This record gives sequence, structure tokens and C-alpha cells, in this order.
Amino acid sequence: MAGSPVGRPYAAYPSGVSAAEVSDLASQPAAGPAPDTVRDRPSWWVRVRADLLVLVGYVAVGWYLLNQLWLHVDTRILAHSYSDQYQFEWFIGADTHALLGLRDPLFTQLQNVPVGVNMLDNASILGLAVPLVPVTVLFGPTVTFALTITLGLAGTAFGWYWLLHRDLGLHRTAAILGGAFAAFAPSAVSHANAHPNLVAMLLIPWIVRLATRMADSTRPVRDGLWLGPLVAYQVFVGEEVLLMAVLAVTLTVLCYAVLRWRELPRLARPFLAGLGTAVPVAGALLAYPLYVQFAGPGHYRELGGLALLTNNLSTLTAYSTDSLGYRGGPLTSANYAEQNAYFGWPLLLLALVTAGWLWRDRLVRVCAIVAAVFLALSLGGPPWRLLRSLPLLDSMNVARFTFVTVAALGVMLAIATDRILTIPFGTAVAVPARAVWIAALAVALVPLVPMPLRTAVRQPVPEFFTDGTYRAYVARDRTIVPVPTVDSKNARALRWQADTGMSFAYPEGYFMGPDPSDGEARYSPPPSATTLLINQVRDSGRPVALSGARRAAVLADLHRWRADAVVAYREPAVAALRATLDPVLGPARLVDDVWLWDVRALTRT
Repeated sequence: MAGSPVGRPYAAYPSGVSAAEVSDLASQPAAGPAPDTVRDRPSWWVRVRADLLVLVGYVAVGWYLLNQLWLHVDTRILAHSYSDQYQFEWFIGADTHALLGLRDPLFTQLQNVPVGVNMLDNASILGLAVPLVPVTVLFGPTVTFALTITLGLAGTAFGWYWLLHRDLGLHRTAAILGGAFAAFAPSAVSHANAHPNLVAMLLIPWIVRLATRMADSTRPVRDGLWLGPLVAYQVFVGEEVLLMAVLAVTLTVLCYAVLRWRELPRLARPFLAGLGTAVPVAGALLAYPLYVQFAGPGHYRELGGLALLTNNLSTLTAYSTDSLGYRGGPLTSANYAEQNAYFGWPLLLLALVTAGWLWRDRLVRVCAIVAAVFLALSLGGPPWRLLRSLPLLDSMNVARFTFVTVAALGVMLAIATDRILTIPFGTAVAVPARAVWIAALAVALVPLVPMPLRTAVRQPVPEFFTDGTYRAYVARDRTIVPVPTVDSKNARALRWQADTGMSFAYPEGYFMGPDPSDGEARYSPPPSATTLLINQVRDSGRPVALSGARRAAVLADLHRWRADAVVAYREPAVAALRATLDPVLGPARLVDDVWLWDVRALTRT
């Protein structure tokens, strides 16, 4: 995607003109006297003020989507985040705790004591948490969580806008449209409910820009020196998105190799020079982190069954529950945070029309192929079953491949809009062409306009923690056992840790780790005897009389976990839990607003 010369729109060039030919045209001397470039060059502010206004607009859209969380950041939680908002707030707190304490942020003992958690095998978003450490320290992890999604959406939109407007020279309005679609399409908005690692794709446009222009670059080594660190940093933001980008760029390069096969000898040298620079640089920066991820303690072999998420044909033509066009009906995706397609019939038809209309344009042709291939792969089926046996691809959630389709469609819509907007007003078709295109865009895109994300009441953090009372009952190297214990369905207690600066640890927890039976990933470790007992009492509401073996198993778990206290907060079955646990742990006491079993006398002997 080599850029067009400044001052001339992408659409002004014939569709078959290569970037190298465009560069040659641009380098020819202009007729007439040369201007005084120093005196006539606009100031920095004049050159970027329109771009900054575009960025502010994208940020405003991001805030609009999360306004119910921003306005009630301490008392509300995104309703469709399930347990993931608590988990990401915990990741942010753990990353900040490690950085401020000069600890290794790639592995932690704050959950799953005494085994620990491999943070790179989880979406720990270290790359987002690091620059926002001051925000986390001053305002807490919930503000940082909301900020990563808001700025992630806006930054992604702005990156695609910059590529389309500054590199390809498209009309600013067309670039704004393309950037907005790439960042605020239904798939991205759906994941904004829970997954900042997937929403914050702000580095991806720049990675795509550098990788796809190297074949036409006059300074490929310099481009490689930029590309390597960007790829390395994206690993700490979201590896899944990076892998999708690598696959998309690979297909793009292959398409261009076929379309420009006569130029391959000329194009191969700079491309290989840039790639040969980027790969070693990224490899050197990632050597230790990737060792930790794939061979370090707590790593898992592959996602296995957790990766079997696909789209179905009905989700391609429907509207998501977060969009203006939704008119009720059952959810047809895995959950509210995984509405990965939902393009609607009008947009799919418009994409087909655009591809046919602009098929002679190389970039549109390549984008159409990429969009179609990744849309087909997102449905699963035989093609994907062949690919998923390859390394790394066995850990891909294939339904999310529509992220690539969205980006490709955004570029296509921007180019088509640019073609319409650059028709001279004096021609007979200018006004009707604009009217028809605006109407087509309205029919296709207005139903996709995202609605503000819904929130629910957040359970408050117990006063036992907020007023610091817990410090009298647990040492820094010891654990608190919440009742019920933390798992993928009950992660509220992770906020207790985050709000106390990670000053104590938990056994078990909500994270991805290896299943002891086969090494594949699973959410939370296999439940202990104590967890099974607590869940049994909670679910039935009836106390359990413990045998000697079960009493011994509970005490063994507490010893292994280095537990100092067991805590229950606003638990409906607390009476049954007290009747079950008191004979083993001693009578629970109401301390502040929690029921507390002080087990130090039992576990420190």
C-alpha cells in the first residue's frame, strides 16, 4: 500500500498504475519556477489540525459507546463482559504491581498459589498497562480498563484513517468513513464489552502499512527497523490480533505477487531486505518473552476445544444486539461479546457491487479477495480444519477472522467513496452519483451504527478491604480464600485484590492455564476438594456434614494455599456455609461486612 503523492487523490491515478510508476511521476520536475518551500510550507499546526479534529471525533465516539461506564465507573460494570472485565482489571493491577515493584511481569503468584500464572499465556495487555501506570495508580484499574477500550477504538480508527488519507491520498471524508468502519463495526463493538486486547488494534494499521509497502520502498531496511519493534510491542497488546494481521498481510503479498509477477525480480530485493531486518529485530526483542510463553512455567500446549468458535451463515446477514438495526430475537452467536460477523444483507450486497465496479483497481481487488477468504475461514469447515493443525493456528478463535474482513471492507468503502467524491461537479453524473452512493451507504451502514454498551450494578468491594482491616489478618506472602473461590463464573473477588494494590494472593482463580491431563488450555485449574465442597453447599443451600477424609482434604488445601483467612461476602448461602465450615475452621466472625474464618492457627503449624 504505497502512498500516493501529496496533493493528488488515490482515485486520480489509473487503476493499473503501480506505486513505483506513481513515484516516478511524482519525482519529475514541475514546470515553472520552484516555490520558496521554506517560506510557503504551512506550519505544523495547519498541517495536522484537521487530523487532530478527526482523532477527537473518534475519541468522542469511543466515549459515547462507554458513557454509561464512564459516568458510573465505581458502581457499574459492562453488562455483557461476563467475568472478563474483572479479569482485565486484575491484569492491569497485576501488571502495575509488577512494574512498580520491579518484578517479572510475565509470571505471577498473585493467583493460583502455589503454582502461579503465566501472564503471556493470558491476555495480560502489558503493552497497554505500562503507559497507563500513572492512571492506574491515581484512579484505579477500572478507569484504566475503560480508557484502554475508548482509546483502543479511537486509535484503531485513526490509524486506518491516516493510512487511507496520508498514504493513499484518499479524500479526507472517505478516509474518515473507512477508519470509522474498521474500528466501530459490530465485531469490534461486541468485543468492547469485554476484550481490550482485541479492541485495541491501534498498531495494526501501521504494521500493515510498513509490511505491504516494503516491496516498493526505497529504504526497506529503515522500514524493517520500524516494523520489528512494532510487531514486538503488539505481542504485549494482543497476540491473536497480530497473528490475524500476519496472515492477512501474507495473503495480500501473495495476491500482489500474482498480480505483479512481471515485476517480481525488482520487488523481491527490497521486500526481502525489509523482512530480513524486521524478523531478527522482533526476534531479539521477543526471545525471552516467547520462551516464557511457550516453555516457561504454567504454559499450555494449545487452546484445544476453547478455539472451536466459528460463525454461521445466519450471523453474516443479521444485525448485532449492540447496533441500531437490531429488532429483537434470540442471540445467534456464542455470547454477547462474540458477535463477530453481523454485517447485514445491505452491506454484503454493497461490498459485492463495489468489488465488481472497481475490480480493475488492484488494491480493491486484493481487499475483496482478502475479505472473502477470511470471511469463509471464519465459518470453519474443511479449509480451516486443514489449516488449524499448523503451529499457532491451533490456538486461533476462527470466528474472529472477520476482523480482517472488516478492515478490508473499510478500505474498499473508502476507495469507492473517494472515487465518487472526486467526480468533478461540472460533469452530468456528479450529483446523481453522489446521491446514489450516499443512499447506498445509508442503507448499508446506518443499521450498523453502534448503541451505547449496557451496564449492570457492580457489587461493591467489602469495607473489610477498603478500610484496610484485612491487613490485620493476612501477611503479604500469604493468601485469602474467598467464598466461593474465584473461577470463570465468579470473578468478583479479583476486584478486592486490585483495589488493595495486590497486597495478598489467591488460590486457584480465573485465568488460562494447562489442564494436567493433556496440557491443553482450560479456564481455571481443576477444582480442589475445598472448592467442590463450597460449590456444593452454595448451589444446594444446605450444609454438609464432613467426614474425616473431607475435613483432612480441606485442611490440606489451606496448608498448600498458605491461607491466613477465609472470607465470605454477601453470600446467600452463608448460613449453610458456616454450618459446614465452622466445625473444621472454627466459628466464623462478622468483621466489618464480611464473615471471616481466621485460619492462621491451623495453617502456620
